[in-house]
Amino acid sequence: MTVKRLISVFAAFCLLAGCELGLSAESIQIAFPVGNWSIDSTYLYNARACTRIYDAVSSFSNSSRITVRSFSSPDGKLSRNRQLARLRAASVQDFLCKISPSLASSIDIVTVDEDWEGVKSYLKRTNKEWKKEALQIIDNSSGDKKALLQDLWVGEAWEDLMKNCFPSLRRVSVEIQDSDIQPFTASGCFSMVIFSQGSSRVPGSYFSNLRKLVQSAPDTLYISLKASPEGTLYGNSLLSDKRARNLESVLRKFGYTGYVNIKYDGEDWEGLLNAVKCSTDMSDKESVIEILSDSTLDRDSRKKSLQALSYGKTWLRLMDTEMSGLRKAIISPYFIL
Repeated sequence: MTVKRLISVFAAFCLLAGCELGLSAESIQIAFPVGNWSIDSTYLYNARACTRIYDAVSSFSNSSRITVRSFSSPDGKLSRNRQLARLRAASVQDFLCKISPSLASSIDIVTVDEDWEGVKSYLKRTNKEWKKEALQIIDNSSGDKKALLQDLWVGEAWEDLMKNCFPSLRRVSVEIQDSDIQPFTASGCFSMVIFSQGSSRVPGSYFSNLRKLVQSAPDTLYISLKASPEGTLYGNSLLSDKRARNLESVLRKFGYTGYVNIKYDGEDWEGLLNAVKCSTDMSDKESVIEILSDSTLDRDSRKKSLQALSYGKTWLRLMDTEMSGLRKAIISPYFIL
């Protein structure tokens, strides 16, 4: 039951597969917000990553090895980045050992205090006018690389790196050798469902996973719901309740006879902010992030400010794209924290 609870904490739905750093059979990435070293299941693709780690560890053989490779982005002081890399590695190591205490002797730790190779990889993929100069600074400079990059093109280069490169570098890579990592599926007794805008109907594409869930479900299941921020508070609450009841009905149809406990977690503004940060083609991205990050704005003011951008086009884009992954329900043996 302890393992089940641990897995439920990290099994929330991944908002944006497009922001992943390249999950593969050998390497699974866990992302970290700036200055943070605790695993956050709601951040970017972490839910899927942690689920896949559990699936891999479940089939872990005695001959296998796990390498926990931890990285920090180059912004900030070197001493602090070195500390963050070590704390992130320790956090992931602790997560692995909670899944299976016997793993302790099979884990190797590698830390990269500042991921300059990651910066170079990003630069090689861009078409920025200052690209060659930045690469030369990183490869050839014997001085303060950060100071030189911060001055490059009157700060434009550093600002771009801060927004579009550094967030993807704050990560831990879990590399499992000689272990068969299966594609992401509904593991054990938890799953997730994404609903269409304004709809409470459970999409048929989830029925197969829900049937599997019922086969291994405990006597009590918990359904945690979030709503996308369009609509009224009352309307979103009512819609979430209908989604939960319909989801429970489907579980009953597939043979679940246990108790179902339901919790509504409100509108997912934090999830929307994360989704916008991952966007690569939003013209008003900076303005949207500024509005969503402004703690002085109440819900209605924030919404009106977003709706006013680009004569309403930005809000329509948000509803159609970034909010599409927020209309979700998560089913687990415990409420998702």
